[in-house]
Amino acid sequence: MGTIDFLSSKEELVFSIFRTIAPRYDLVNTIVSFGRLHSWRRFMVEKAAPSPGQRVLDVCCGTGMITKDLAAKVKPDGKVIGLDLSPEMLAVAERNLAELIQKNLVQLVQGNAMALPFPDGSFDCVTIGYGLRNVSDRGQTLRELFRVLKPGGKVVSLELAKPSLPLFNKLYHLYMATFPPLIGSLLTGNKEAYLYLHCSVMSYPHQREITHLFHEIGFRDVNCSELSWGLAAVHVGLKPAAPPASPSP
Repeated sequence: MGTIDFLSSKEELVFSIFRTIAPRYDLVNTIVSFGRLHSWRRFMVEKAAPSPGQRVLDVCCGTGMITKDLAAKVKPDGKVIGLDLSPEMLAVAERNLAELIQKNLVQLVQGNAMALPFPDGSFDCVTIGYGLRNVSDRGQTLRELFRVLKPGGKVVSLELAKPSLPLFNKLYHLYMATFPPLIGSLLTGNKEAYLYLHCSVMSYPHQREITHLFHEIGFRDVNCSELSWGLAAVHVGLKPAAPPASPSP
């Protein structure tokens, strides 16, 4: 794992939060989502649909659950690199991935989503789960995902979203302001981390705005799937294929 030389104030906050909640991150998320995050993850991986032998990057990989599902898709001779800012989250990911029979399928890297340590055009597919909400510059992060994709490659983002029905949206935000902080406090002792979760959801743009941002960055064939009545959203975008080489004169 590498080292991080510079963090913005938001990244410093996220870095410190995940340091304390990493051991019970998956448990708390399963409880507060009533288990829905597992179906959201499966939907995301199906949308990514990597093929055997492909190279995939899982940005903001957290505890490695998406990374693990992607590895099952690219075996036996593909590669999935899971990248995360938090060494504590990567330590949990390493334990979650320990049962993989083919250890060479996955590599874990500490790194910053806004400055990916990979050359241009390195990956057939890039995923980011619950990451765009936690970076200080979403545009820069998407530009980095675009940069490391091969021409014709696919990016898939899973993120908490905003229900479009006004009443449901209000009830959802009331729920996020109360239940996750309560459960998070009981199970991790860190209520503030889950108050941050509520604030991050409140301040995150509507999925229509994220779709527009994907287009601005240069992704094509962008589409958004709303899950569980808009509690989560999966965005998919393609990097344009390279133009055919001109014939020699």
